[in-house]
Amino acid sequence: MEVNKIHIGNFIKDTVKQSDYSLSEVARRVGISRQKFNGWLNKDDWSVKDLFSVSKAVNIDFVKHFCLPKEDEQETKVILHIEVGKNKMNDVLKVIKDRQLYDILKE
Repeated sequence: MEVNKIHIGNFIKDTVKQSDYSLSEVARRVGISRQKFNGWLNKDDWSVKDLFSVSKAVNIDFVKHFCLPKEDEQETKVILHIEVGKNKMNDVLKVIKDRQLYDILKE
């Protein structure tokens, strides 16, 4: 099995930055200082407890990104990175929210 190396802290930082939360807000919700949270984000070895804490704080399941599916449940994972100008951001989010993108991908 080939394993792709993902820096956990960078992955969480990038994901949170794309959400509606600031890194300071996440730290506050987790109950730690912004400086301590920065330390977490620089680490590549997170505890499950810390992953759950941040997941709960921003309502994003980070744990699932680092767990292997059962053999009979394996699916192809697609990570879609979209860069758009600010004037198109709402249009893209609406398409995703309306599941039109899902309908395109499932065909």
